[in-house]
Amino acid sequence: MTRTDTVADLEGLRARLDVCGAAEDWEIDNLIRDLVDVRRAADLMLAEAAGRTGARSGPGNGGMARRQGHRSIDHYLASRTGGTVAEAERLRLLGAALLAEGDDAAAGAPVLPHLTWVARQRELSVDAFFLLRDVLMRHPDALEAVGATVDDALREVPLARVPLARLEQVTVDKARGAALSSVRTLVAQVEVGLTPVPDAEDGYEALTRQRLAFFREERSGMIRLTALLDPLTAAHLMAATDGYLKKAFLARKDGGAGEDDRTPAQMRADAFGWLGRHAAACEQPHESVATVVNVRMSLESLQALAGQAGIDGITRSLPVGALRRELAEAGFIPTVVGGDSEVLDQGRMERLFTLPQRRAIGERDRGCGKCGLQPSMCHTHHVMNWRHGGATDLKNGLMLCAYHHHWLHEEKWQVVRRGGLPWFVPPASVDPQRRPQPGHLAQSTLTDSDLQAMSRQGPW
Repeated sequence: MTRTDTVADLEGLRARLDVCGAAEDWEIDNLIRDLVDVRRAADLMLAEAAGRTGARSGPGNGGMARRQGHRSIDHYLASRTGGTVAEAERLRLLGAALLAEGDDAAAGAPVLPHLTWVARQRELSVDAFFLLRDVLMRHPDALEAVGATVDDALREVPLARVPLARLEQVTVDKARGAALSSVRTLVAQVEVGLTPVPDAEDGYEALTRQRLAFFREERSGMIRLTALLDPLTAAHLMAATDGYLKKAFLARKDGGAGEDDRTPAQMRADAFGWLGRHAAACEQPHESVATVVNVRMSLESLQALAGQAGIDGITRSLPVGALRRELAEAGFIPTVVGGDSEVLDQGRMERLFTLPQRRAIGERDRGCGKCGLQPSMCHTHHVMNWRHGGATDLKNGLMLCAYHHHWLHEEKWQVVRRGGLPWFVPPASVDPQRRPQPGHLAQSTLTDSDLQAMSRQGPW
């Protein structure tokens, strides 16, 4: 692409942008998609240029960077991009991977060819590329390809028994076009699947040793609370504050909250105050805010107290061994799942969704089907309206946050399931072709079907 071609493309996009005020929604959406495509193309070209510049500068502090008056090639690149040295280093490493020859295993490209190919197709951001590359390079096949030593314990973990090529293709394809938050959730699941249990438990112990909290009085008189909490400590606080927020939002919707114009952040601050007052007088009623922490695990993990478990509202799974004490305490409810994430012993069907059904749907959907907001902040929606013959059962239930529950009805979107996961079909006014868009889980989770398809030995 010449500079003339690039300028012509940008001028065409500029002309479309200048008249977008009168455009249809779908036309503006197509313009944004095209702008993102141009941005990613520019990012890739900049990365390749950074990679070539790095190769030209050679090892050490000499070469082009020194001639330009900079102590390293990354400092030189940062001076040109206006970003940080760390960002410049990432660009250079991405460029090296994209430019790597077939025998250049150290750059990672031949080890992860599908990831590199998808990046070249401009379907991944720079941040998503590095998140995926870093986690996939933990696979035993990848470590062996670059000459690293592989621990025997690593070979026994679930995703290590999956061929790297299969894991790479499924994981990368899920991340194509996904939001970075979804890619982070997906990468966290892969990382857990590539971590031996002893390492996971040791890692969690290291997390707990990093916990801290302190108060500081600001000059204004306000008190600043700063905290860094391990997931189990945070789980109860998150459940309590989420319950407080949900109760406040419902009261506002029903008109029983008066002139409640608090922001969610202000409500959360008030929730901490409520917790403190409740602790000071715990014999008093606690304003009907019930707080439970839902822990998800397989039946085998519960019986053996081994493996991994998920906690609502927390992205990373935790080793079941770290949950031994908490599972015996009030407030922690283990939701036990069998094969294909089928929830066991969750009650019979009734006209309205029962509490066991809502927990079952929450376990399956892991939160809002559209955005992934945690189950405690969600409603249970009939995919087919009950008045139109839709059943009140698990198959017809879908978890949605309040915003997306109203959005689905008011904006006339529809829900279909693909492989058991919700996809959202826009109205023709949004997309004339009505192409289904993946929900949160479809882009952020390796499902049981994915794992079975990848596995050398079937489901595990």
